[in-house]
Amino acid sequence: MIVPGNIGQVYDAVKLDTKHSEDQGVLCFVACTEADSVCAAQILLNLLQRENIHFTLIPVECYEEVRDHCQPLREAEELKTIILVNCGATEDVRSLCELPNNIRIVIIDNHRPVWHGHNNGEDSDTLVLVDKDDPLPVDEIPVANHEADLDVADSDSEAEEDDSEAEDDGEGGGDDEDEQGGRKRRRGSGDAGPSGRPAKRSSIGPGREERAALRRERAAQIDAYYSTCNGFGKPSTLLLYSLCKEMQQEDNFHVWCAIVGLTEQFIFQQISKQQYNMWRDALANDILVQQDPQDEVPDDPSNILVMPRHKVAVEAHEDLRLTLLRHWSIEESLRYTGYVAARLQTWRQKGLDNLRSLITYMCIPLKQAATAYKGLPKMFPGQLRSNLPRFAPQHMLAWDSLHLNSFLLRYKHEEVTASDMVFALLGLLTAPKPGSVARSHRDAFNEAQSALHVQRNLHLVERGIEQAKKICQDVVHECGLMITANKVKGGRNADYRFVNVADSNAVANPRFTHPTVLKYMALFLRDATSHRFSSADARRPVVVAGPPDEAGMCCVVAVQAKHISGKGLQNNPFARPFLETVSALNILCMKSAFDNTTFYMRKEDVAGFLSKLQEVVGDYGVKQQMQQEVQAAAAQVAAAAAQVEVGAA
Repeated sequence: MIVPGNIGQVYDAVKLDTKHSEDQGVLCFVACTEADSVCAAQILLNLLQRENIHFTLIPVECYEEVRDHCQPLREAEELKTIILVNCGATEDVRSLCELPNNIRIVIIDNHRPVWHGHNNGEDSDTLVLVDKDDPLPVDEIPVANHEADLDVADSDSEAEEDDSEAEDDGEGGGDDEDEQGGRKRRRGSGDAGPSGRPAKRSSIGPGREERAALRRERAAQIDAYYSTCNGFGKPSTLLLYSLCKEMQQEDNFHVWCAIVGLTEQFIFQQISKQQYNMWRDALANDILVQQDPQDEVPDDPSNILVMPRHKVAVEAHEDLRLTLLRHWSIEESLRYTGYVAARLQTWRQKGLDNLRSLITYMCIPLKQAATAYKGLPKMFPGQLRSNLPRFAPQHMLAWDSLHLNSFLLRYKHEEVTASDMVFALLGLLTAPKPGSVARSHRDAFNEAQSALHVQRNLHLVERGIEQAKKICQDVVHECGLMITANKVKGGRNADYRFVNVADSNAVANPRFTHPTVLKYMALFLRDATSHRFSSADARRPVVVAGPPDEAGMCCVVAVQAKHISGKGLQNNPFARPFLETVSALNILCMKSAFDNTTFYMRKEDVAGFLSKLQEVVGDYGVKQQMQQEVQAAAAQVAAAAAQVEVGAA
């Protein structure tokens, strides 16, 4: 069941379930690759602590880990609640983990699309929280209809049996059509055996044409949904922060967590600027309430859940979109900011000269620009803020892309912006650690959670920022080398561009095995390569295949062609082509990621995958063109029919 906005009622149901369970506890699985997950998990755990509800938090990286941890619950008879944070919405988790109906599953996930099987008003044992202002409205999610989906799947299977010529061309084709809604749809299509199939197409019965029309309509509805709704919804931190407000538990710490989760999605272009501003303004209003002196929280060292306001303050702030400016020098921040580096090509000497020319135009001496920002006299940061809007356009930089209404956290003499915290968490989550892979990402997640408490763990924030600096430097330098060496494939008229990092000089960099770092790299490559062409439509989607990790697995990610404005979903068109390519080549995916445009595969499969993907994407382009022509022809016929009716009247 999809629950739109009634998160308080769901939370009350969870509390009631814990009272009737034997251990009176909640099992929480949290995706461990995103800052939004870190912040959402911390808000949730704080609420559970205040209600004296026992919980177990398990950071996970893939569905296989969730399934392994759920194995002891398959034979459980008592009531139990599982909460999934930033995982589970795109998949039939109950079938995947073989969980009985006495296990209630609550899903708080920002990944889209929501598996349409969840849209079942009669299923109160699986609850998916989707807010009313989510980029993917609930009314756009097809209503669950197991019988109709099974009928479509069986019809597709029969068509393949009747077409013997197509059988050898793609043995996995039947599964492809059965999964035409993508990997996330396969669970709802059913597993009907031969005895459960309807009559062959050659049989003639009453209503056969009507049933065929209904099948086509249902298939088209599912096809359209899974083709256009791949992306990210409202940050999970905002959903849980709304629960804090409903329970009157909002405070500086929780609003800061919500700010960080929101800022991450904007930095990675998962939401539009309009959506960011809408949710940002609401948080800014809450901060004004939190700063009311009448609501001041006393200094209580035993209260670890509230940030003491005389030590920590959160305020709205107009910030420059220069990466880690307060923790770098002006020149380094400009040089390694993705937007500036992509425009000026700062990995080249010519681009670096243009950057220093911009600094000189802003009346900042190069010696001062190379000095740590915190050690500069106030006049130079002031000149940067006052002169950058004037001289940035003269150096091919848009001022609108260089500033942002954001937030600032003050602690004693330290200042940490929301974007600084996002990069600090990214640095902690992706820092290579000794030991097993599972232990590594869990330890990293725990460190990132601890870093949110700035007043107690400022050293973790500083460590994360140092790691983030290395990420930004590596991305600019390594991507610059890839572009210069023509490692990025796909020209001006290509459907998309792609790069296999394993074939470049970045093969030994362990940071590039992390999906979030690869997405950051893909966004930079997309912007940097688009500026090589003078045409206005030079932007293309980008696919990046990372180097192998210690287990020999490569992560493949994709990003959309551009950051779309408005209140709609930032649709990523590669979800279904990825799945069809994997199915066509019978590639064994080593891990099932929570994002449907992130795939893990063996290193030896990457080259064949990237080659086949070009064919699949090309076929999709032809299909879309044909669909557009059919729609245009249908519109002309409808317009002609309307004119005839008007003339007859």
